[in-house]
Amino acid sequence: MKIDIHVHLAGVGTQGSGCWASPAFQRRITFRLLRRLHGITDEQMRTSVDQDWAASIACLVRQSSLDRAVVLGFDGVYDERGALDRRRSQLIVPPEWVFEVCRRHGELLPGPSLHPRRADALERLEECIERGAVLLKWLPSAQVIDPAHPDLAPFYRRMAEARLPLLVHSGGGEETFAEVAPALSDLRLLRAPLEAGVTVICAHSATRVLFRREPDQTPLLREMLARYPHLWVDNSGLANPSRFAHLPRLAADPVITERTLHGSDYPVPVGALFYARRLGAQCAWALQREPNPLERDVRLKRVFGYPEAALTRATRVLAHLNAWTDR
Repeated sequence: MKIDIHVHLAGVGTQGSGCWASPAFQRRITFRLLRRLHGITDEQMRTSVDQDWAASIACLVRQSSLDRAVVLGFDGVYDERGALDRRRSQLIVPPEWVFEVCRRHGELLPGPSLHPRRADALERLEECIERGAVLLKWLPSAQVIDPAHPDLAPFYRRMAEARLPLLVHSGGGEETFAEVAPALSDLRLLRAPLEAGVTVICAHSATRVLFRREPDQTPLLREMLARYPHLWVDNSGLANPSRFAHLPRLAADPVITERTLHGSDYPVPVGALFYARRLGAQCAWALQREPNPLERDVRLKRVFGYPEAALTRATRVLAHLNAWTDR
């Protein structure tokens, strides 16, 4: 079974989905560019965009060589009392909507997001486990989550018991969302969940955004992969405008590729033309003309040498997979 473990749900709350996007987030250039790229109309934004978006992802999976895609939720920022801080929050795609989308569309697998410092975190974590979450997703620098905070020990203990993986953005830089706490993207902070026995998947292979000043944490990633057999990475977003230069280097690194799971980072665009000089114009154009962005991403990473196993390893890493694939 070929699985894309990194596909984003989004929404504004149409038809009672429970999603929410802050006015500031909707004004971000990345939001506006993605909306234009995917042809989302004003009428959809008022009436059906949340439902249409989920259906379109399912359609793309059906029309690709993939069998399933993990769709990711997004939680808000929470203050020291465990209450939602709407002022600093950017997007909310609640677990309830993630599970509902996966109930409607058999191609999709639930990857809810849950802030571990919210007052009801353990209760909501239990609900996610009971409902069959295949992983839990965090973006620490945007959600203000400190993975090394000592108060998270009970949260990690329950995740480890349930064998629920944590997909976490770490290693440097973020473009789609505003970074509220950039220091929380430090890869060293992931030692806490790893020491607690949680399976961790480091998004974007811990790469930094191009032309940013964050230190390159790839050497540290290699050290941590050697120390923690339950640490994985995904190759999501490596062909997008902010990280494309990393793809050839990582695809040629056997230490990293043998622990890589396939991810696209959809809807962030996949660009084959970045590699026209390396691949040749004819090959790059042929890849770019693939109309399905999920399939284009699969083919591009295959051309650069990622093993086919990267597409199927998630079956050994994700939780509760049979509950969804046996339907």
